[in-house]
Amino acid sequence: MAFRRWGDDRVPGEQHNAEGEDEDEALRDSLQAPVSLSVEVARNWSEEDTAQLLAKATAAAGRVTAEAEAIRMEAKATRAAAEEMKVAVEQDRLGLQAEKASMEGSHTFQTTKIVLSVGGHRFETSRQTLTSV
Repeated sequence: MAFRRWGDDRVPGEQHNAEGEDEDEALRDSLQAPVSLSVEVARNWSEEDTAQLLAKATAAAGRVTAEAEAIRMEAKATRAAAEEMKVAVEQDRLGLQAEKASMEGSHTFQTTKIVLSVGGHRFETSRQTLTSV
């Protein structure tokens, strides 16, 4: 079975007449300009869309770059604050070690007890206490 084109009222197997072919050609010619115009408009839209997408992508890249720079600066500030805290902790640790050494020296004095017998009563004291006057 032969397929007919839409709008083709001719019976299969009949000769095509010149008048029908002329009408088809005239129709094709009349549609050529609007179709060409539609294609050109579509291309322009495509170019405009491309330009808009490029502009949006550029703007988004700018925002991302700015956010990355802000995060980098924040990280730098955080590192500086951490370094300051590290120095403060080290100073505190050194101060604590000095205090610990001082307390150990004091403890040595306190562990060296002297026993005094005064009137039958026993008194314990340290040499440091007796010589502190």
